[in-house]
Amino acid sequence: MTNNIADFKDNCSTFDQDKAEFKKYKKRFEDEVNDKYATNSFEKFFSESSFIKPSNSRNPPKFSSVDKTHNLNLKNNVAHDKAILILMCLAMAYVFFVNYKDIINLTVENGVLAGFAFMLIFISVLTYRAYFMQHKIKISITKDGIEYHGNKLNWNNIVDFGILKANSTSVSEHKIIVGTITKGIIEIDLTALNISPEEFINIMRLNTKNVLQQNI
Repeated sequence: MTNNIADFKDNCSTFDQDKAEFKKYKKRFEDEVNDKYATNSFEKFFSESSFIKPSNSRNPPKFSSVDKTHNLNLKNNVAHDKAILILMCLAMAYVFFVNYKDIINLTVENGVLAGFAFMLIFISVLTYRAYFMQHKIKISITKDGIEYHGNKLNWNNIVDFGILKANSTSVSEHKIIVGTITKGIIEIDLTALNISPEEFINIMRLNTKNVLQQNI
């Protein structure tokens, strides 16, 4: 019978906890975070990443209502590819104008031709990746919860959350740390996806607002 109840919690999007039990799970999450991650200045100095609880941003949120977050699919971010593509096009244009006379007179050096060929191939690959490649959906947001890497997390299974950020500016790894009722701590990797950790936290706040408020 105990296992059936646990399965019910995992799969039923309308399951509710009483306030006392909810606070117990929230306290468990805080203790596990303190044990597992760097949470203060001293620990952050010796750690590659640290856990933070983001405050409400003063900037207007990207998603103003909970309905706008549903049916949202997150994929690999192609902004980096587009930026490199622009730089490569500018570099190719520069090389072309510098060697314009030689190109017109067909006296261009073999090294320049090889450089042109390389840039054309590279630009073609970037164009395909940025505009034509069908990137796999990594995370989906639904009215019931978060679907990520073949797993599902219901909104009412969430007790608290925060961001695990790399302490070095040279590392762009970002993870969302989620405290749950039935699964303990869950890490959702947002690295290289087309959303920022702050935007993802905003989505979670909107969707868990009613559940968390009624249990405070």
